[in-house]
Amino acid sequence: MTNTNDLPCKRPKIDSNQEIIVENTELPSEVWANILDYLPFSDVIQCSVVSCNMLRDVLPRVTQLSIFRKEELRIAFARRFRGGNVTQIDVYCLILCIDHDQEEQFSLCQYTASRIVPFICEFTKLDAVGLDVDAEGIPLGTYFRDTFVQEDSVEIVRSLVRSICGAYQTGAISQEARLYGPAFQAGAFICYKAEACNLCKMYCQSFPLEQAVNARATCISVRERLNTIASRPGGAECLASKTLALELLRSNYEVPFMLETAPNEYITKTAKVFSKAVMEELEILCKDYFNAKSLEKSDVIEALGSDEDDGDIWLVGKYYEKLLEFDFPVSNSDLNVVDESKLLSDVHYHM
Repeated sequence: MTNTNDLPCKRPKIDSNQEIIVENTELPSEVWANILDYLPFSDVIQCSVVSCNMLRDVLPRVTQLSIFRKEELRIAFARRFRGGNVTQIDVYCLILCIDHDQEEQFSLCQYTASRIVPFICEFTKLDAVGLDVDAEGIPLGTYFRDTFVQEDSVEIVRSLVRSICGAYQTGAISQEARLYGPAFQAGAFICYKAEACNLCKMYCQSFPLEQAVNARATCISVRERLNTIASRPGGAECLASKTLALELLRSNYEVPFMLETAPNEYITKTAKVFSKAVMEELEILCKDYFNAKSLEKSDVIEALGSDEDDGDIWLVGKYYEKLLEFDFPVSNSDLNVVDESKLLSDVHYHM
């Protein structure tokens, strides 16, 4: 047995004047890079001049940048990363908040917009560029529509989109990179022009297929958008896959109707309907690019979505007929069909 008298009763005291030598204080480059990922870009740039090791070994390992000041969007700064491994860049200085008669108004910074594209083109491994928040982290979507309809902001955004289109077309930005923010609601371009413009067509010609397919707020027609996408490398294959068709089926919404359960006894149920725009896109897609018969019946039923209470699917008759016309594998044994006249009269929806 160990003699307890031989054990120290407490830690030995350390003389405050004693010199303590800690060996190997240098952190690995990977660790420094992880730290820099969470710092504002201005601090990252300051760290880059601390030592040759920081500039040569650490910066090329950084994976994300957060830019809060427009002056930081300089090509000289970007080139310090030597292409590097940066996969995400978030720009927080595109939106300006202005107090006008004690009311906040928002506009876009032209200086920032003009420097974004040359800056991000220096990074060859980008996956995402975020332009959707302001310096306080407020999502742009909360006031985007009001901001964008201002004439000065409209022109700034259109110039920015035009520059990005050129970068995509020349290969300066990889097709793998996704841009989010002004004019990219839900990853898609938004145009407020009443008639077709060249910029919308350019967007569908150059942006990644995934974003071009979802660009339903462009001013060009559905047919022209899909035809433009189909003419691109991989575009026809993208439209021929089941992804888009199922996505359109999921975009249904519900309206209430009265279901008679017994003589003079009714309960309120909801039936699936589609907007006119969705039905137009489904028709063009199925007639020109996609074979709806290739879908599994279970996929169609799942995309339509069943009632949470009883698991039934109620579909307005005119849309059921359309799905049959487009060759979707559905039948009235898979879902319930309700006549349009049964819908409540105070419900307004796009037919």
